[in-house]
Amino acid sequence: MTTQERPIAAPGSPTATTVRGLGLRVRLLIMALVTMALPVLVAAFIDLRKDGLTGWALLAGALMISCLIAYAVGGLIVRPVEALIHDAHVLSAGLSGHRSVIQSSDEVGQLAVALNQMAETMERRTAALADNERRYRFLFDSNPLPMWAWDADTTNILAVNQAAIDKYGYDREHFLTLQIVDLLDPSELDRFSGARLPFSESRQSAGSWMHRTATGKRMEMDVITTSSRRLGRASWLSVGMDITARREAERALARSEEQLRQAQKMEAIGTFAGGISHDFNNLLTGMLGYCDLLLAQLNPSTEAYSDVNEIRALAVRGTELSRQILAVSRKAVLQPAVLDPNAIVLGLDRLLRRLIGEHIELHTHLDSDVGTIRADAGQLEQALLNLVSNARDALPAGGRIDIRVARISPEQRQRFTLDTHTEWTTISVADNGTGMSDDVKAHIFEPFFTTKERGKGSGLGLALACSMVERAGGEIRVESTLGVGTVMHLLLPHLDESVSRPSEGDAEAGSLAGTETILLAEDEDAVRTVATAALERRGYRVLAAADGDAAMAISLAFPGRIALLVTDVVMPGMNGRALADHLVTQRPGLPVLFVSGYTDDDVLRKGITTDERTLLAKPFTSLELARRVRASIDGVTNPG
Repeated sequence: MTTQERPIAAPGSPTATTVRGLGLRVRLLIMALVTMALPVLVAAFIDLRKDGLTGWALLAGALMISCLIAYAVGGLIVRPVEALIHDAHVLSAGLSGHRSVIQSSDEVGQLAVALNQMAETMERRTAALADNERRYRFLFDSNPLPMWAWDADTTNILAVNQAAIDKYGYDREHFLTLQIVDLLDPSELDRFSGARLPFSESRQSAGSWMHRTATGKRMEMDVITTSSRRLGRASWLSVGMDITARREAERALARSEEQLRQAQKMEAIGTFAGGISHDFNNLLTGMLGYCDLLLAQLNPSTEAYSDVNEIRALAVRGTELSRQILAVSRKAVLQPAVLDPNAIVLGLDRLLRRLIGEHIELHTHLDSDVGTIRADAGQLEQALLNLVSNARDALPAGGRIDIRVARISPEQRQRFTLDTHTEWTTISVADNGTGMSDDVKAHIFEPFFTTKERGKGSGLGLALACSMVERAGGEIRVESTLGVGTVMHLLLPHLDESVSRPSEGDAEAGSLAGTETILLAEDEDAVRTVATAALERRGYRVLAAADGDAAMAISLAFPGRIALLVTDVVMPGMNGRALADHLVTQRPGLPVLFVSGYTDDDVLRKGITTDERTLLAKPFTSLELARRVRASIDGVTNPG
């Protein structure tokens, strides 16, 4: 029977005398008899030998009197002791508030006082312990952060608070059947095994760990673990804070900072390239124009004709380089149109096959239901050429390149993290070449970044493709695995519009002549001279001006009808936009053809559209100039 189960009775009750109490009383009685009766017994033994029966009677009487006296004296001693034993039993049963009532100055009374003091001390300590336990349970259960206690040896979870139950999704009973490793993501198991410290350490770790919930959701937890013996064994008490959102925000901020640095780099490149290309385009325009004028006068069978034609071809290559630089720097003049992506790929087929060589197979996969897209045709073709060129370089020993045109499925929209409210079309270029590492993939769209040998790549190809797609409202994605291959996806918004048709001005060269008067404003002497000559040879009358003020003066002095204003956008003094506004006021209905080598945001955003009848991009050929002039004049129904 335990202490809690032992019967407790008040002093003097029938059950108050226990076996132990009886044994104590008998022992006291024997002691009293021996102590009190020993002299009498000695004397009576001597007298018995003299008196016979009388002596034995006296001896028996003496023994009885001794027993009565001993019992009375023993009772005086035993009753306080029994009361103390009862009080001790009550205290051992855990009943609070009980005190001994014995009051005396002897040793028993002193024991009673010590017992009462011990009871008071125990009650104070028990109350303090209970208060500490309540505080601990309150802090543990009401803590908004997940907390769990786990065995230091077996790693079994011993206790868990409500916040952890809510965070991880296990019910309490199930939670208490888990081990601490069941909360960790599998990727953290090796790290956890190596991070465990001896229990003597006061704190195991204060770091972030990847955890998994009951549903398999991954979350990053910042965990602090402290040793504890509160649960009666060596255990760890852990508290965790979900930092998933914070880490995602930090990563997003890092990406934004990287994008900002990239944007600043692109802006610096754009400013530099724009300034150089403006002058470079003027030079190329003059070169192309003079070459066209010479070719028109030379016999095609002569060596001079061939030489001039070679010069012209070099100038054309220069125009392509200039356009690439401007496209990457986002300064190029774009003329987007509704295009059929199937037609773009088919139109490049022969060129692409010559580009990649016979050791590489090229397969195209078209989709008749793909619809249309809106982009600058020239830049889209250039982007595809760059992607195929990169795929070719990834196949030095030969292989296969697949160009695929298709609609993006809802599953692919989710995989590519695209706007789910937009229909998308992809033009993808896939190869089974060397692939790329994650480090290379992180930089492939940066201008001038290349993994090719010196002199074998400018690093502008993918940057140009990325710039082209983004300016067309699309996105670019790359999927690559080392040793497996690469897939580049040009993702563009899907349209249901019909394909843009060539303008009526795109006619044969012989039908581009005219007799109208054209006012030409161009500050570059070479461009102004060659443009004037090209138009005059087609029958036009050209009023040439070196700047905006001169053009205004010529318009005021010329009494006849001006059929078209052709003006450079960027000129010293009055720019082309201001000139056009003034002349349209003087001559209502006057059509305007703007000419520009790059997009000057402060000017071109103010009402200048980039369709083919409004803007002519430098560098241009004499034929392109004649076509745009004819188209601009013929497109006016009520000339001024």
